[in-house]
Amino acid sequence: MKHIFIIAILISLGFSSCKKFLNTEPTDSLTEKEYYNTEAKLISALAGVYQPLGTAGIYGDNMFDQLGAATDEGFYARSGQSTGVMVYNFDYTNAELNSFWSQLYQGIERANILIKNINVASIDETKRNAILGEAYFMRGYYHFLLVSNFGDVPLKTEPTPSVTDVFVTRTPVKQVYAQILADMELAEGKVFSSDQLGFSGRVSKTVVEGILARVCLTMAGFPLQDQSKYAAALKWATLVKESGSHSLNSSYSQVFINAHQDRYDVKESMWEVENKGNGSDGYGNANRLGNTNGIVATADNIVATIGYSYGFINTTAKLYNYYSAGDLRRDWAIGAYTYGFNTATNTVYKNYFTATNLYGRNAGKWRREYETTAVKGKNITPINFPILRYSDVLLMLAEAEFHVNGATPIAYDALNQVRRRGFGLNPQTPVTSISVVSGLTLATAGNTGYLTAGVNNIPVTITGGGGVDAAGEALVVYSATAATAKVTALALTKPGKGYTSAPTVTIGSAWTANTAYMVGTQVFNGNNLYTITTAGTSTTTGPTQASGASSAAVTGAVFTYAGARATATATIATSVVDLAGLTDFQQAIEDERARELCYETLRRPDLIRWGKWVKTMNDLGLDMKANAGGNSYGGLAGSSITDRNVLFPIPSSEISVNKNMTQNPGW
Repeated sequence: MKHIFIIAILISLGFSSCKKFLNTEPTDSLTEKEYYNTEAKLISALAGVYQPLGTAGIYGDNMFDQLGAATDEGFYARSGQSTGVMVYNFDYTNAELNSFWSQLYQGIERANILIKNINVASIDETKRNAILGEAYFMRGYYHFLLVSNFGDVPLKTEPTPSVTDVFVTRTPVKQVYAQILADMELAEGKVFSSDQLGFSGRVSKTVVEGILARVCLTMAGFPLQDQSKYAAALKWATLVKESGSHSLNSSYSQVFINAHQDRYDVKESMWEVENKGNGSDGYGNANRLGNTNGIVATADNIVATIGYSYGFINTTAKLYNYYSAGDLRRDWAIGAYTYGFNTATNTVYKNYFTATNLYGRNAGKWRREYETTAVKGKNITPINFPILRYSDVLLMLAEAEFHVNGATPIAYDALNQVRRRGFGLNPQTPVTSISVVSGLTLATAGNTGYLTAGVNNIPVTITGGGGVDAAGEALVVYSATAATAKVTALALTKPGKGYTSAPTVTIGSAWTANTAYMVGTQVFNGNNLYTITTAGTSTTTGPTQASGASSAAVTGAVFTYAGARATATATIATSVVDLAGLTDFQQAIEDERARELCYETLRRPDLIRWGKWVKTMNDLGLDMKANAGGNSYGGLAGSSITDRNVLFPIPSSEISVNKNMTQNPGW
């Protein structure tokens, strides 16, 4: 290649850096060797190898919004969408599919060119080896995404000699995987450790090992079914664990909040696709994470605070019901609310779903309200995508250990660490079970006179019952029919722990003595709801009247009767935390991977390697058409899937120019 368009990174050459890959000005007047003759240029070339990951064709949108939209975890939430890869009614001309293919091969081409020119510059050999190792790894990873999605694909280990050299043949799956393993194993001995790098945007030694575990588990399953690879997967996952470099974040939700805010947690979020900027600041960001698959926010007054989100991906009842009471992952992975806007206060509030509305809930792992960018782009977000997390490594370790040695204490410990964190517990401390508040039920009596001019979300306090830390929130909505505002939904925001009996539920704020009250505040005393109509400090005498206003001389502030307060009851449940003595350990792993890793582009490849993809999706399609009500259209993808959908078709952009290319069966 004589002229190269530089897609580069501005990154500190010190390995403690947490700087992001950024775009610099393009240069088109360098010969090939001139492009690689300094350390900075090698780093810039390495950036070019990574860059396709963040394009819309791969992790910038396609893999979670288009190619990965339909699994048993979620569906494309647009009733009018009857064609496209997201509903599995498409062909080989599909634009997203073509982009996926071309971006992966672009990454491979850049890796091959960098490998060829790695010795041009005079630099420290340790740094040279690290760059070389990353290039080999990335070449292997791009091939892995290709072979696992398309089957036999052209294997490319040298730069393309000419733009006319396009007549390449497909390489058998086994041969492609052999090269992937060779590339990644070579990389494992060259790249830096996560501690040396200090951030998740570049591949570390333990990332290579973790992805090798993923590759080997894929090879052990369908279609290769090379059972020997379970032992290899176990070896690689064990090396990650024994490195001591990684652990689970104590908070599941914080893992994803960090990704919104440039906070690197290399202990858990081991490898991320880095994104920066709002699309209009010169960084070249094309990422739509949280924009196409977040909690829907399209009204201008809401977007100004939250950021724009189409909410294309909704959950399935199947995923929702996988979670036990007290599992904190459910209401983070699955949105429990939509956004509303109070025009009186100019504030955004949470419009909570009723307990029976499952299919209306958006995928919720990425929430633009947590972005810290000063100006949010409409369709571009700075949220990093997690390609590999430590929880995934633990679950891979558990699965591989089970297939090699059975359901051993090692397998159970790895599985249970992930489960404990899911319940908000210390991953390292065994716990048999947890007793939590499992639900809140709004009483039918009372519940009149609430104000929406003040706030739409009011606190729910949960006390007694022998437990601690449970909390909730109520939604207040005006009813034109009743000509009053009422509490219409209750949300359990924290399930707490240690409950032995049903606790007491209190909606709103109780009147208290010697408290300064402002006009428009609402409190209750007994079963009565009052609105403060004259500000003041309350005396020790509270309001008790069932009509009219209290006397300021008696109550301090004036409390005007508004109606009967809303009441509710709580239910409790005990959930098993640590699993033991299972009759189907493999099924437990499969279910746990859905709970932990949903919407992270891993479910489809998991179901395929387990040999369950087609049946699982067909069953989902039938179930949704029968039971999803107004969302029954979401079953289209599941109903459309047949055996041919285990692989994607070879895209038209390849077939049309490569006379040696053949098409996959059924396409």
